[in-house]
Amino acid sequence: MNINAFYQKTRPSLCVIALLMGAITVMPAYATTAPASATQSTLVTTVFKVPGMTCADKACDTSIYIALHRLHGVKKIQMDDMAKTVTVRYDPKDVSVPTLLHTFTHIGYPASIAPQ
Repeated sequence: MNINAFYQKTRPSLCVIALLMGAITVMPAYATTAPASATQSTLVTTVFKVPGMTCADKACDTSIYIALHRLHGVKKIQMDDMAKTVTVRYDPKDVSVPTLLHTFTHIGYPASIAPQ
């Protein structure tokens, strides 16, 4: 196999890996324009258990991150592959837990609120 054929076959995987390497631990959904002190008091953090998050190649993480990132009000997303949990920090005035749960289900990764 020549190098061009190899590159064409592996390029999508390499792009996903490169994207995730810089954003695996704590991923801010988008920058806020309000001061941190005003935003901090209104944000809520919920941990979701996602038993279907089993992809070794990070495809699950990517799908979940993109879907949650698109929701208005989601500020930070943190994923733990070993515990199969996703921690979401969000503004409850903009997005609700049922909306977050529906988003997980809609993309094929049903979730539940993790016990505290």
